[in-house]
Amino acid sequence: MHQSAAKLHEIARNLKDQHEQAHGAVSDLLAGFGESESRAALAARLEQWEEETRSHHQHLTTHAENHVRIANKFVDADNLDAQATGEIVGKQ
Repeated sequence: MHQSAAKLHEIARNLKDQHEQAHGAVSDLLAGFGESESRAALAARLEQWEEETRSHHQHLTTHAENHVRIANKFVDADNLDAQATGEIVGKQ
């Protein structure tokens, strides 16, 4: 579960970084549009994309944090069991 959490964090970070680069490129492109309906439409779409990116990043990050939380509970349960039984966790 810890490995899954780390992978989810990596995916979230990559998504955010790559989308921010794309958003920056679109923003730079907008400067050449002047004041036009096309610029306004693209700027509105860019705002929507930026919000979607924030939402997806937050969703993935929250999911990763839930994996960490659950994994830590499993580790704690294993440690309690090991203390109670005198057995070393992971050894049979």
